[in-house]
Amino acid sequence: MDLQLISDLHLEMGENENTLYRYNLPQCAPDLALLGDIGCTKDPRLFEWLDLQLTRFKRVFFIMGHHEAYGLSLHDSIAAFEAFESKASSIHASDPSMGEFIFLNRKRYDVNPNLTILGCTLWSSLDPNYLDIFSEIVNDFRYIKDFGEEEYQAAHENDLSWLSNTIESIRQEGRGGRDVVVFTHHAPTFEGTSDPEYLGTFADSVYATELTELPLWGPPVTLWMHGHTHWCCDFERNAVRIISNPRGYYREITRFAEMT
Repeated sequence: MDLQLISDLHLEMGENENTLYRYNLPQCAPDLALLGDIGCTKDPRLFEWLDLQLTRFKRVFFIMGHHEAYGLSLHDSIAAFEAFESKASSIHASDPSMGEFIFLNRKRYDVNPNLTILGCTLWSSLDPNYLDIFSEIVNDFRYIKDFGEEEYQAAHENDLSWLSNTIESIRQEGRGGRDVVVFTHHAPTFEGTSDPEYLGTFADSVYATELTELPLWGPPVTLWMHGHTHWCCDFERNAVRIISNPRGYYREITRFAEMT
């Protein structure tokens, strides 16, 4: 499968109003994976930009980040993407030249008999020792409606439970030879996925959850792609390759590769 990976475009930010949602994405593969923080759901220009990508790519896989829900509730943001997916599916059915939009919100997508994609946001598990700090610095609690620490933790638990159960179910299918690729927004391990200056600090649990010692890690999972940390990476840990390719905020330097 030939796939172009990008996250954290932050199309809602730019030099001025005229530059928002106007990013011209170079195409280097037939399929595109957008792993969160692409823009804000409340702005119709995000969906106009996604419509444009569906004229260029065969399939667009989409994971919600946290910025997508800013200005709305998490429920309403998810509902907006589900409605867009339904509309895009109808258009694709009548005009196959238009690409498919696959909204991966705790969803399994079988590419073929040998390859499965699993996707969810994978909200991180916030360290309870720093909740006072998080309540002050985590913008999600201010900008996402009806979303506090309890809702954040519940979202994490639901994502992790779904991933664990689905991966185990695939193991039990006994088909052999099926590889699993996981798409998430938040990172699946601390070390190597963020700027090293944050490693071992309170910020760890804002960016990632340490999954590499859990039963879900390892075969059939061979590849894990994520966003969120604004830190490009490509390395292997315990037989799973981990990749991220975030653009980041306007003029931020992240080693982002447009043609990846």
